[in-house]
Amino acid sequence: MTVNKIGRPSKAPERIAQILRAARSVVAADGFANTTLSRVATAAGVQRTLVLHYFGSRDGLMQAFITDAVAEYGDNLLRLGADAPVEERVARMFEPGAYADRDDLVVWCELVALAAREPVVRQRLTNLWTNRWLPGLEQQLSAAYPAASPDRVAVTAYALACLFEAHWAFHLQGVNEPHRTEQAKQSAHTLLSALAAT
Repeated sequence: MTVNKIGRPSKAPERIAQILRAARSVVAADGFANTTLSRVATAAGVQRTLVLHYFGSRDGLMQAFITDAVAEYGDNLLRLGADAPVEERVARMFEPGAYADRDDLVVWCELVALAAREPVVRQRLTNLWTNRWLPGLEQQLSAAYPAASPDRVAVTAYALACLFEAHWAFHLQGVNEPHRTEQAKQSAHTLLSALAAT
């Protein structure tokens, strides 16, 4: 007589998330160029063969990291203060906490620099911006300012994204005094006020 045993639940989602978190810490500490499967495996506390099992190669790991982990950064920013008025949500994008921690910001800047040299990375970031993040911001602005034309909404969303990116890049360069944060918020407020007036 055979007895059917219920199998253990797969640990794959948990392991993949663990490895991607480890990749984030290695990239933040050592940069993309120095991120190896061995370093990620050590940081994750798993064997290198397990990283290979889930991702196939270093390129596979890096592509998954960019697609899944990094996409989450932008998605989290779009959800920041989701129940608050849009003006308050935009202001929060310039405050500590917009990025979960400094490592997330460092990883993001590493990716931006890598996109200048690596077509695959550039294409993935282009897709995230043009198909996910900018349309998401435009959707939020359209809901908050229904009288604004789609063109004005798109211009404002892009200007806010540019302001946000520059603000945090300056932050890593040490231009991070509290009055700079206030200046960025005031600039964002000016953009939103102009959108409301259209």
